[in-house]
Amino acid sequence: MKYYLRAKYITMKKIFSVMLLVVSMAHFASAQTITVTGTVKDNLGNFLHYAFVQDKQVKYAAYTDSLGNFSLSANPQSKLSISCYGYKDTVVAVNNTAHFDFVLYPKNVEAVASTPTEAASGTEMTKRVSLEEAFSPNVKGVGGPNINLTAGASFPSFSHKEATEGSRYLLSEWSHGYVVNAQDSIIQNSTFYFNYDKIGGGLLLSQDKRSAIEVNKEMVKSFTLVDAANVSYTFERMPDVDPTHYVQILSTGKKYKIYRTLKTKFVKADYSTNGIASTGNNYDSYQDNYEYYVLDLHNNNRQKLDLKKKSIKADFAADAEKLNKFMTDHSDDSIDESYLSSLGSYMNE
Repeated sequence: MKYYLRAKYITMKKIFSVMLLVVSMAHFASAQTITVTGTVKDNLGNFLHYAFVQDKQVKYAAYTDSLGNFSLSANPQSKLSISCYGYKDTVVAVNNTAHFDFVLYPKNVEAVASTPTEAASGTEMTKRVSLEEAFSPNVKGVGGPNINLTAGASFPSFSHKEATEGSRYLLSEWSHGYVVNAQDSIIQNSTFYFNYDKIGGGLLLSQDKRSAIEVNKEMVKSFTLVDAANVSYTFERMPDVDPTHYVQILSTGKKYKIYRTLKTKFVKADYSTNGIASTGNNYDSYQDNYEYYVLDLHNNNRQKLDLKKKSIKADFAADAEKLNKFMTDHSDDSIDESYLSSLGSYMNE
């Protein structure tokens, strides 16, 4: 009897071990990502600017540049969704493929682009929808539970008088972008334009580029803005770091996340002179203040990061050998935000 129970125990233990192995392998496979690149054109061979490519499984996404190129991380066993206003959506399996050349075909739309450039870029090609419709869980193409918007509207002006230096807004004009909401759903619509208020800490959303509404922070996990030069800016909500502002992500991966806090203050002109000596500035200014941090995703340990070798070595002491290799290969590079971004990508490999 004892032999039987022992044999049964060993068999069950083996089965359980196999199950754990299968689950672990499945989890490992689902956690892997590859870099997928490609182009998006229409059926006439025109490059499509601001086509939106996303892997809904891992919530990574990217816009195409003016030459139709894109690059994003994706799960090798997931599917990519490609959309562009005025064109039929396309879904394709990644199937561990690293490069795609997509062709989108036009569909009937209610609004017609006013110039050939707009038609080729895919902008301003669709019927406008209300903000209430767009953030509804039942609207096709938006997805996810609805996002609450703060009451009231603001009317931001991104231009300023010549005597003012800097700006309270991140970008000098409204930009394309997308939001990952608190329910981890991607919200993107090309009739939506965004900007970020560096002083108030609010994500501004507009449809007419004249009036705007601020998106409720409680319903935003992260957002990405893409400016006219196709430079991306990704911000994430970290209330424990800053409850009133989003933090900007410079690099993230499986091991480390490097980010910066951004605070902007308005400083009035304070010029004065007694006829002999002068002090202060004769112009108003918006002054930005940055602080950098590295977050170890394994133990959730956060450390302040200075743009100095000594600080970087201390913060990445656990991976000293790998860090030394990177620093040797980039010994001639200036330690700036670009350096931190490249460092984060390398340390996350």
